[in-house]
Amino acid sequence: MTLSLLNPASSQGNVSVNAIVGIGGLGKTALAQLVYNDEKVKNYFEKKMWLCVSEEFEVKLLVKKILECATNNEVPNLLGLEQLRIRLKENLEGKRYLLALDDVWNEDQKKWDDLKAYLLMGAPGSKILVTTRSTRVALVMGVDSPYVLQGLADNEAWDLFEKLAFGEGHGAVMNPNLTKIGKEMVKKCKGVPLAIRSLGSLMHLKTKESEWSSILESELWRSFQTSENILSVLKLSYYHLPTYLRQCFTYCAMFPKDYEFDKETLIRLWIAQGYIVCSSKDDDLEDIGDQYFNELSSRSFFHQSESMNGYKMHDLIHDLAQSIAKGRYFAVENVCEGIHHVYWPYSLNEIEMLVKVKGMRTLFFKSFPKSETLKKVSNFQRLRALHLWWNINGVPNSIARLKYLRYLDISWCEMETLPKSITNLQNLQTLILSFCRRLRELPRDIEKLISLRCLMIDGCDSLRCMPIGLGKLTCLRQLSDFVVAREEGSKGAMLNELKSLNQLKGRIVLRNLRNVENVEIESNQVNLREKKHLQYLVLRWRYTYLYDGPIDNTVVEKNELLLEKLEPHPNLQSLVVESFMGVRFSSWLPSITNLLDITLRGCLKLKQLPPLHQLPFLKTLCLERLYSLEYISDEEPSFLASPSITFFPSLREIVLTNCLNLRGWWRKERRSGVELAQFPRLSKMEITCCNNLILDDGEAIEWGSFRSLQSLSISFLSELKSLPKGLQLVTNLQELTIDDCSSLMALPDWIGNLTSLQWLEISDCPNLRSLPEGMHLLTSLQKLKITGCRELSARCMKEKGVDWPKIAHIPNLEIQPPGF
Repeated sequence: MTLSLLNPASSQGNVSVNAIVGIGGLGKTALAQLVYNDEKVKNYFEKKMWLCVSEEFEVKLLVKKILECATNNEVPNLLGLEQLRIRLKENLEGKRYLLALDDVWNEDQKKWDDLKAYLLMGAPGSKILVTTRSTRVALVMGVDSPYVLQGLADNEAWDLFEKLAFGEGHGAVMNPNLTKIGKEMVKKCKGVPLAIRSLGSLMHLKTKESEWSSILESELWRSFQTSENILSVLKLSYYHLPTYLRQCFTYCAMFPKDYEFDKETLIRLWIAQGYIVCSSKDDDLEDIGDQYFNELSSRSFFHQSESMNGYKMHDLIHDLAQSIAKGRYFAVENVCEGIHHVYWPYSLNEIEMLVKVKGMRTLFFKSFPKSETLKKVSNFQRLRALHLWWNINGVPNSIARLKYLRYLDISWCEMETLPKSITNLQNLQTLILSFCRRLRELPRDIEKLISLRCLMIDGCDSLRCMPIGLGKLTCLRQLSDFVVAREEGSKGAMLNELKSLNQLKGRIVLRNLRNVENVEIESNQVNLREKKHLQYLVLRWRYTYLYDGPIDNTVVEKNELLLEKLEPHPNLQSLVVESFMGVRFSSWLPSITNLLDITLRGCLKLKQLPPLHQLPFLKTLCLERLYSLEYISDEEPSFLASPSITFFPSLREIVLTNCLNLRGWWRKERRSGVELAQFPRLSKMEITCCNNLILDDGEAIEWGSFRSLQSLSISFLSELKSLPKGLQLVTNLQELTIDDCSSLMALPDWIGNLTSLQWLEISDCPNLRSLPEGMHLLTSLQKLKITGCRELSARCMKEKGVDWPKIAHIPNLEIQPPGF
């Protein structure tokens, strides 16, 4: 049903338009997201763009936002409409795209015609999917037959409410009175899913009949019955929030509609405002904030964004936040004396409009300011959170006047140093300097920042060292990177500075480990094993994979000894090791039993790995540029003699890249006659530049061990002449990508045995000249893409090519013309 929404409802040349129409809260956006994220949709379109439009329908602004979606990059405000048109054409011309325009209100025919002129350069099959609350909007956009959403049927509405209010599978059988009251509530929701979700999440926390009856009899229902204003229902959920959650939710009114926010950032801002309260000294502010966020999310105040990388508020939830905040102390656009929290999308040069506001608590700038205007920020002396963005060449000394400042984000800025006065901000809890690529050093007396809980310096590539005294910041919970000093005699901190920072959590990168000269002295107290809250650890000896010095025994021994000293706590979930120059990996690896992901990258001398099969929860294994590794395991584990024991029970993905000498999994051959339950959950494998691993006769890989595999990508295998025979045993395979295999002469006829195959992509295989007869047996195949194979493309031309009858049954074909 979801894919049918992309069937042409109106034609605009190569581009067709369809619309989903429904009043607020009926799930228009959710249904559009379901289509947008569908696997078949992903395979069909070359470009996908999602844009929330809402009330503002200004052509230049929309073209700019569409271009940003198409390129995944910020577009300068200075570009004119013609420049935007040229860039958009470069990105969309000749490409089949899907553009989702969410929550469109425009009923002006001319505005739509003006915008449409910029969207007609896509390839045939391009589509625009619109969501709107008005049938009139759909007609203006040329859609005569939109998909009109109705409310949920009574039984569907009750099923949704019951699952949320009573829990999955529990029902209300044990209390028929609550069932009766609940069904009355559901009728009042008129089938609106958002209202039902909000109400069901609220009632899940109520257990007394009196509480249910009180909510059923609330005056707020009356306005919903008369005006169909869903905000009245949503207010029920808000008014039943605990006080500590109300202020956290209402704070979000500061952000514009459809704003995608990061969970950790929002929690840090709450902490800066003093909204997070710990009930005991053992509680942690960040953990309590996480609980607050999850509780609001469980009550449907937040939902994951389309990208799945952040969170958003439904537009009606956002309306609720603004309606509650209005007239109190929040504002987004209107500047008045009583506001405390401002998101400012305009130039910092217009800051004069804000200076008159004396009680400002949050300034969240999303603009391209001139640095000289920053001095005026110090006028907001009650400021607790300051977010600046892009192109700032320096932070003024006057920043020290902001005595109450707790949160400072100056990411992506151009300064080389921070003012010394910044260490006077003794209430500062969060300092974010991410991607300040020119920043060379942190303040030497950083230990004065006694309240600091979060220091983010990821992407600060010019940073030379960490300041001595960092280890005295015992409140520190998040430290993105620790940089080992580059120069001998530097006043930078040694690794031992981490000794007392046992409250660190989340992710940390230890950079420039090759600069550790005396391993015993400089790292004997790092104490990573005591840092039980760390989840993601990156150990990076250097940035590049090519070592520029001699790799003698001294270097090898030093690397191996240092790695041994950096043993993490068993709670660690993800480990990345880069440019390690040891021959053997440390024996502590199998003891980190909670590991989910391992990446070893650029470890050029590494020949031996510890037994990875002892990691029962390992989901992803990524080995890149391990030039010396011949076998992943030196010896077959003895327990594999028992077929009842599962080998790698959790492993889902294997990535092998540039492992030039890798020959197989086990150095010793498996005993004959023993059938093993190997890799039962493995679903994805990528093999790149591993010529010794993929052999024509299939001896290097026992493909029968990978029967659960669903996606396989093999690329840059210059010596591969034919697919290995054992691959036909992988009958669950759904996606197969073959890229840049210059010696590949033919695909085997047994490819027809891969009856589950849905996607086949072949690119840059110039010697592949034909397709096998077995292609017609691939009845599940939905998409075939062939590029960079001139002769094969000629044979696959529609109704003309020799191989056309073998592929005519495939619904989606993308064959590059032979001349390209």
